[in-house]
Amino acid sequence: MDNQKQLKYQLKNFDSNFPFTLEVNDDISNRLALVLVQPLDRESIDSYNCTLYVVDTGGHEEQLQMKIIIDDVNDQSPIFDSSTYSVELSESTPINTTILRVHATDADIGLNARITYDFTDASKQFSSMFYIHNETGILRLRSSLDYEQRSSYIFYIEARDSGKEIRSSQTLINITILDENDCYPVISFRFLPDLYYNSSADVLEISETYPIDKFFVQILVTDLDSSLNGHVRLWFDVLDAHPSLTNHSFDFYQIDNFTYFLNRTQPFDFETQQQYRLKFLAEDLSPKKPLRTTKFLTINVRDENDNPPQFLHSFYHLSIHENNELNAILTKIEAFDSDNGDNGRIQYDILSNETFLPFDIDPKTGILRCLESFDREKRLSYHFEILARDFGSPKSLSSKIPVEIEIKDLNDNKPRFEQENYEFSIREDFERMKTIARIQAYDHDFNPHLIYRIESDVNKFGIHQNGELYLQETLDREIQDQYHFIVTVDDTLYRTSVSVHIQILDVNDCQPRWLSPSENRTVLIVNKDVLTIGMSMMKLQAVDNDDIANGNGLITYSLEDTHEFFDIFNNDELVFNSTPTIGRYLLKVYANDHGKEVQHSSLIEIDLFIGNNHTNGSVFYDKFYKINSLSTMKRVILLATFFLSVTFILVFIISIIFIMICRYRKHKYLYYVKCNGQQKMTMIENRLTRSSSNSSKLSLEDLQQKRFLDHSSSPSYIGTNIYTQHHQIPSIIQPTSDYYSNSSKHEEDVDEWTDEQRQSSLTNPNTEWSIEKILYPDWLYKDVIVTSMKPLNTSTFTELNSCQTFTTNESAMSSASSGRRTMSSNSQPSPKQVRFGYQDHIRSQPHLNTTIRQFKSGIMTTLSADESPHTFI
Repeated sequence: MDNQKQLKYQLKNFDSNFPFTLEVNDDISNRLALVLVQPLDRESIDSYNCTLYVVDTGGHEEQLQMKIIIDDVNDQSPIFDSSTYSVELSESTPINTTILRVHATDADIGLNARITYDFTDASKQFSSMFYIHNETGILRLRSSLDYEQRSSYIFYIEARDSGKEIRSSQTLINITILDENDCYPVISFRFLPDLYYNSSADVLEISETYPIDKFFVQILVTDLDSSLNGHVRLWFDVLDAHPSLTNHSFDFYQIDNFTYFLNRTQPFDFETQQQYRLKFLAEDLSPKKPLRTTKFLTINVRDENDNPPQFLHSFYHLSIHENNELNAILTKIEAFDSDNGDNGRIQYDILSNETFLPFDIDPKTGILRCLESFDREKRLSYHFEILARDFGSPKSLSSKIPVEIEIKDLNDNKPRFEQENYEFSIREDFERMKTIARIQAYDHDFNPHLIYRIESDVNKFGIHQNGELYLQETLDREIQDQYHFIVTVDDTLYRTSVSVHIQILDVNDCQPRWLSPSENRTVLIVNKDVLTIGMSMMKLQAVDNDDIANGNGLITYSLEDTHEFFDIFNNDELVFNSTPTIGRYLLKVYANDHGKEVQHSSLIEIDLFIGNNHTNGSVFYDKFYKINSLSTMKRVILLATFFLSVTFILVFIISIIFIMICRYRKHKYLYYVKCNGQQKMTMIENRLTRSSSNSSKLSLEDLQQKRFLDHSSSPSYIGTNIYTQHHQIPSIIQPTSDYYSNSSKHEEDVDEWTDEQRQSSLTNPNTEWSIEKILYPDWLYKDVIVTSMKPLNTSTFTELNSCQTFTTNESAMSSASSGRRTMSSNSQPSPKQVRFGYQDHIRSQPHLNTTIRQFKSGIMTTLSADESPHTFI
């Protein structure tokens, strides 16, 4: 056998959730083991398949098919099909009737899945009423039901398996009992304790004086059934009624479905009828078979002394002035009784809860007297009752009437204040017309007309006629902190006064005011060579007119910024806490009060200049302080002047640059002249100067041959073409001058076009336009009219987007006396001897006139022709 250590084992062909792993021991035994690495659940997977492969070093392979079967463990509890079973049963359901069947399942197998049913321990009490089969789960009725005793049953059924370790579960059984109409209504009477009732014979004895607004019998109707079977309606009939009476003499009130009250709408009267028989009927509302009950009640009326005494008036209101005479008669009380004999004889008496009343009434006559003299300030009125009763038997009847006696007032008392003096305290910011307090005065007399006044020169306060003291003018505690005055009150006969003291409480309405230093930006110059640490620079002092006691006037000092060299000592001294460096320091010192509601502070700035023995303090002062000594308005004016100056300079520079750019553009385009090639227009830039006359000249013919034109982006050429087409300028006679024939600068600024390029530029509507087209639009030339159509015999001058033609006269005359030179037909024209044949039209164009005036020529040329002569300077 080969060496076991040379064998290799491997598991294959198993599912992804295979819960085992192969473990090989490398010891001598070379034992193989399947190790469980995941929990098993037989209810999910009950077996696993796999293949074990073994391979030796020689490549021989052997395999083993394995099937692993999972044994069941009782780990599943029975589960009912429903957690609650509800059923309704009629109370007339026969015994042994099947009510329902419960069912539960268990995912285990074998005995672990065998289920038995039974009541839970807490529900064993219902086993006498119901029975359940242990195996089938069928629930049956064991005893008869009665809705009137119990309307529902709720208990639990338990399902248990048969495993070694028993598992169980429970379900709720809810059985509702339905009612049947099997009970008759029951009528019962209840009476008040003061009434006599014979329950065996259903006889009630009642006095004829029984009040009609009082119930004398309560009728209870009960039915143990439910729903409509238990709802009962009740009614009654009056038997053996007197012909003068009707059934409506009794009133029947229903309180709820089971309770009724009976009383009389008319009083009983023994003299009219002595007995009543009532028949009560009760019937339930069952729609199938209603059940009815009948019961009788007999009422015997007992004769009584039923006529009480009656007073002539229902109420007595009497009045008498205070300080009256003794035994004064107030009035006579009268009453009557319709009964006869002793039942009609009346006796009067006074009823009161008080131990003593200063009144007396005669028992027989009813005369009422007063027994003492009254004082209204002690008592305003008296209330009591007069009782009138008869001597009836066995019970005396009586009536009583209320009596009110009012004591009228006489003005016999002075007004008095509630206090001997009044002291108040208010804040100094107390609102005007607001009530401060009420100075209450009283007068024991009835309804006194009290008039309040302030008897002093204090105008700050006023008083209303109800005693309310109010503030008339604003207060300032810093001016006056307390007020004393007298308030009087009188009732038109007597007058009383009282002293009033008002203390004004402080409000933090004042800011601290600096005394030292007294002015802002105080300059302090210190020589550091002579100072010592802890040396006091300045004594700080500020005052606050508010009260110091509450902190409003208590002042402390603080620096806005923390300084390395300075500090405040003892809350009032500015001291050095270290040696400072030379320089200027701006100290911002705050004086703060300690108000609770609001706090105020005042700022003062100190310019501190630190020098030494080698420095001059005035240098710091002149450098830093002079500008700071200016007022705020002067600083604003200075800054505004500076910014306006800078702005003006910038605008001026920008304007100069803009003007230079415009002049440059203008001179550049004056250099070019554009003409139509078909009309033999030529662009010539005539540079007129006062220089020598032997300058070179460029003839029109040479220029046409060279076809010098402007840049394609310039609209000058197009403008020239449009002008020549509209005005039909005749052919130009070729001049003999050749002024620009040798000019190199002209050729540098002029592009040469071919005929095709020029024609394309003339006919292309999409030719680009530049700024010159906007500066010199075509509409400037639409009104130009050629006045002479005869051939021109001189050179033509075309300048800056204009095609004005200038001609010279063939027969020019010279005049030496006038200082003018005349060009003849035989002479050659010079640059200065040019005649503008359309001078009038040029003058109508402002920009052309401007251009002409720009020519630097001081010679006046006179030209003659058939038309009017023109002069050009």
